[in-house]
Amino acid sequence: MRDDRRVANSALMNRLTYIVLGLTAFVFACYLIIFVNPAVFFNPFKPIAQVALFTPAPSLTPSPTLPATWTPTPVVIFKPISTRAPDTAVPTRTPIASRTPTKSPALPTKSPYKFTPAKPPVLTSDPYGAACGNWGGVGGQVLDVNGAPLKGVSVVGWGGPVPEQEKKVFVSGSDARINKFYNGDAGYELYIGAPGDFDFYVVVYENNRAVSPVVKVRMVNDCARDLALIDFQRNY
Repeated sequence: MRDDRRVANSALMNRLTYIVLGLTAFVFACYLIIFVNPAVFFNPFKPIAQVALFTPAPSLTPSPTLPATWTPTPVVIFKPISTRAPDTAVPTRTPIASRTPTKSPALPTKSPYKFTPAKPPVLTSDPYGAACGNWGGVGGQVLDVNGAPLKGVSVVGWGGPVPEQEKKVFVSGSDARINKFYNGDAGYELYIGAPGDFDFYVVVYENNRAVSPVVKVRMVNDCARDLALIDFQRNY
């Protein structure tokens, strides 16, 4: 009788041992999958991959549809208006000071775009401290004419692993976490993926049309420069 009980206990212990070994292997497999692909759905600490938040601002249409055939254009070069040649003096018998024409200095050409980059793009490290090779993208602020945060503006980007037919779109100021990372209330972020050597294009859209020049950024395969920082500012 004791031998039968001893055999039954031994069989039960063997089953429990197999169950523990199976659970250990399952947990190890989950950690291995998370290590290989941090963005897997069951990873509770996966890196933030910003999906386009398509909440239209009051001034935008409900669903901004981008032209399918629109192609990137070069960045606009701003040039001052050339100074007008001086007028030929007309001889008069009695020069009158009040009749002397007064010329204003040449004014810079007004930008044809509603928005332009506040300064050239800067390549820097991402604000998340992501593991090397796991993050790459474009981000920054949208500002009004006075340099204050401007919410509700759509920033669009494509290039490299992001095809033009599947452009990334982000509405400025629509995510409080993104605002915190870019130090303002009108932040935007276009998540691309892993860093690499390719050209990426960024433009501001309003009412289904471009209202800024297309900014071409050369991304690099460098973990310390996986973020292209671009601030757009309204001109008028």
